[in-house]
Amino acid sequence: KIALLVGNNRYQHHPNLMAPVTDVFELSLLLEQLGFQVVSLLDLNKAEMVTAVSRFLQLLGKGVYAIFYYAGHGYERSGRNYMVPIDAPQPYAPENCISVQRILQKMQQQQTALNLILLDTCRKWYNPECALSQVQPLEPWGNTVYGYATSEDAEAYELQDGEFSSGIFMKYLKKHILQEKKVTHMLEDVLEDIGRDPLVTGKQVMEIKHTLKEARSLTDPI
Repeated sequence: KIALLVGNNRYQHHPNLMAPVTDVFELSLLLEQLGFQVVSLLDLNKAEMVTAVSRFLQLLGKGVYAIFYYAGHGYERSGRNYMVPIDAPQPYAPENCISVQRILQKMQQQQTALNLILLDTCRKWYNPECALSQVQPLEPWGNTVYGYATSEDAEAYELQDGEFSSGIFMKYLKKHILQEKKVTHMLEDVLEDIGRDPLVTGKQVMEIKHTLKEARSLTDPI
């Protein structure tokens, strides 16, 4: 069980965020309780993100449960998700960002038993002039789960609680993540809780996509 958590807070050319530091810290503690080896990194530029992902991929292998969590600025275009490093220019283009789908393809190539991608980012795109990056379709291996903090073309929100700040997504994920149930069912509980939160009604609804053909749970002994 291996997890890479990245939180980008302090941007050089974009508004700073508040929640990723707290969210990464809280999720890392919960995943360690579930038996995951966790690497948590904050405020990475593009080169650092590329290096972190390549090291993470080297740790994966057959039968591994792999989690990749990202909190920070991000966007989606034509079903492809991109993470924005802290040194991305304003405005940025796909080549300044990191493609989530490319990471997932490489995770699949390691013959992992479970790939869980948790994206705590906005999914709006504001620069229609840019070309799309080339991404091959994923192999149909039935081992992949996406948990998006928000639905397509929507924002993801943060909560200020005294001096601490957390994302709406993490507020409810940490409530359910230790459950002994199929990971997709656990995420459905999170989705329902977010849907009942009056602060984000009509603004943020979580989205789940998956191809998980076996009842894999984060609590499974490996």
